[in-house]
Amino acid sequence: MATVIVRGAQGEHEVELLPHTTIGRHPKSTICVSDPMVSKRHAVIRQTPDGWLYEDNHSSNGSFVAGVRVQQHKLRDGDEVVLGKTHLIFRQESEQERMARMVNISRISSESQVQDRIAIESSENFLPEQEVTDLNALRVDYEKLRLGNELMARIGLERDLPTALEKVTDELLRIFPADRCVVLLTHPTTGELIPRFVHPAPEGEKVSVSESVLSEVREHKSAILLANASMDRRFSDASSIIMQGIRSVMCAPLMHNGEFLGVVHMESKQAHHTFTRKDLQLFTGIVRHVAMAVANARLLQKIEEDAKTRAQFERLLSPSVVEQVMSGKVKLEKGGELRNVTILFADIRGYTSLSRRSSATDVVALLNRYFETVVDVVFRYGGTVDKYIGDEIMVLFGAPVAVEDAPDRAVACALEMQGAIERFNMQRQQTGEEPIQVGIGINSGEVVVGSIGSSQTMQYTCIGDAVNVASRLTRMARPGEVLVSEETMKQVRRKFRAEALPPAEIKGIDGLVQAYSVKEILEDTNGSGS
Repeated sequence: MATVIVRGAQGEHEVELLPHTTIGRHPKSTICVSDPMVSKRHAVIRQTPDGWLYEDNHSSNGSFVAGVRVQQHKLRDGDEVVLGKTHLIFRQESEQERMARMVNISRISSESQVQDRIAIESSENFLPEQEVTDLNALRVDYEKLRLGNELMARIGLERDLPTALEKVTDELLRIFPADRCVVLLTHPTTGELIPRFVHPAPEGEKVSVSESVLSEVREHKSAILLANASMDRRFSDASSIIMQGIRSVMCAPLMHNGEFLGVVHMESKQAHHTFTRKDLQLFTGIVRHVAMAVANARLLQKIEEDAKTRAQFERLLSPSVVEQVMSGKVKLEKGGELRNVTILFADIRGYTSLSRRSSATDVVALLNRYFETVVDVVFRYGGTVDKYIGDEIMVLFGAPVAVEDAPDRAVACALEMQGAIERFNMQRQQTGEEPIQVGIGINSGEVVVGSIGSSQTMQYTCIGDAVNVASRLTRMARPGEVLVSEETMKQVRRKFRAEALPPAEIKGIDGLVQAYSVKEILEDTNGSGS
């Protein structure tokens, strides 16, 4: 469910979004806004396959998100759109929140009157053919295998967990005489049981699940059967359960390789003793296959997330650092720490006029080829791409992995970047394209480094005066020049040919700043020094 909180001079109210929601002063608008700065047909919010889209209808005063005027904006939970003096706050209920709204885990007495219990571990073992003496047990085992095979064939390697759970609950309701099936899965960090699927979805009052039943299933790792749940004293103070008329319950843990993943809870309102011991035996066998499906879906999801994460890191970090991040040796957690790093900025000179003389397509192609050239050099020196800012690139040396020779790496990297750009320009001139010139600025100092951002998106970066100095030096650098701060020159161990510039004032920095124009490395090196 998606809603919009409308906040203005008339107060605040919440509106549930339709697939096509109109916004404006016109009285027939879905969201009628009494604001003279809002047009009659100001905007529309549409539901698309990719989510919710806000579209401004070329209104006179416009629509603004985070202070920027927008014509179209893909809405995310918490986005605030400003129209005149009216604020629209978008809220989208997550799948987890929707399920939590349907299910109530009741805090009821822990006194137990379980009619039957089957340990999941014992249900997993099938006797060898020569040891089978009970034909009825053989039939039960066969039925477990048959139904489990049908279930796994139906869900297969389903990547989407909600889809897999929908198929599972549908199959379980086909097999057993139950009215409803609820699946609760453990939270990956807290271990708390979270409702993940309810089938069929309730209308009106929430579905109530006994906390004591869940605790017993989890603690004993056993499937349990309540044949007369409405008379069980554990339900005596849960009026909602009694009102729902639940009479029989089966509940089993989802166990995979000894790990508790959640529970499957089935209930019937039809009659007492709806479920039998044979049902419980079949249920435990099938739930074992369900646990396998849940584990597979989670594993596939994790693999896909890891692949996306690796792809993102590979664009910003050198291959050796990527391996350390993915293996957990380097943590990029939210927060920050003080660290001495060296910061490099590189900026294309005359980029604005160049972009005016070229088409947008040509400019994008130029930037892609340029960044490909310089980032290859950065990675060879163990640098971390902090961010791209238009035609500018910001690089860190000494973070997230600390290195003793970060200043040397940064200066040597900058000189090689200028050499790579010269070769890049030779290729451009051969095809009749004009060359580009780049200014580079470098500074070292103590900054705060860490992952900064929201819960949805974070960026590893650094903040501090040392960053500002490096940025200002880049502005001062002439085309093709590498300007290095005095602080960095104090820390370098290798010998560089450099010319001291007159101390200069830099905007936003107290006092005069001494900078050096570095020309070349005087000592012979064996490559990147990494």
